[in-house]
Amino acid sequence: MIALVMEESPNLRRRDTIEAAGRSVVRAACSDDGPAIVDVINAANKAFYRAIVPSDRYREPFLDLRDVRAESRRRTFYVLEENDKIVGVIALEARLRAIGVIGRLYVLPSLQRKGIGTALLSHVEGVAKQEGLRETVVWTDPKAIWAVSFYKRHGYHEIERTTIFGDPYIDARAEQHPQTLLVLRKSL
Repeated sequence: MIALVMEESPNLRRRDTIEAAGRSVVRAACSDDGPAIVDVINAANKAFYRAIVPSDRYREPFLDLRDVRAESRRRTFYVLEENDKIVGVIALEARLRAIGVIGRLYVLPSLQRKGIGTALLSHVEGVAKQEGLRETVVWTDPKAIWAVSFYKRHGYHEIERTTIFGDPYIDARAEQHPQTLLVLRKSL
């Protein structure tokens, strides 16, 4: 299992880093990063998803610090810092059958299309390979054409609706939301 690195994690000091560009660094998040992670997720969610999520399902803020800390018990968050400011976030959860679930890939709206999402995704795919995962899956709203396009440009393919992963969480999620959830996968 991939180490958890938020407040409840035994690995708070872990700092996996790579240089993304200039003074940018991708690293595993620590407990102090929680508020900045929440800010990035909520800013991007408001800017991009408000227009496509039905008003009865859209909420603002999308996540709070408790949500991120709860998620960090099962998934590892990574952040991209530029000049000591967190500008992007991604999470990875190792599941059964050597599958990694990628989630919470968000970049501040003002910094979109500058390679931050690509740096985060590449880093997490590298971590997944090191951890022995054989593939990654991600889900998004099919109306989020920018997200679908991003993942496809990076080698992800839509799954067939009848695909069974053999992981109860992934299979249930895909089956539960066939109209509002697009599942994509990539072999590592």
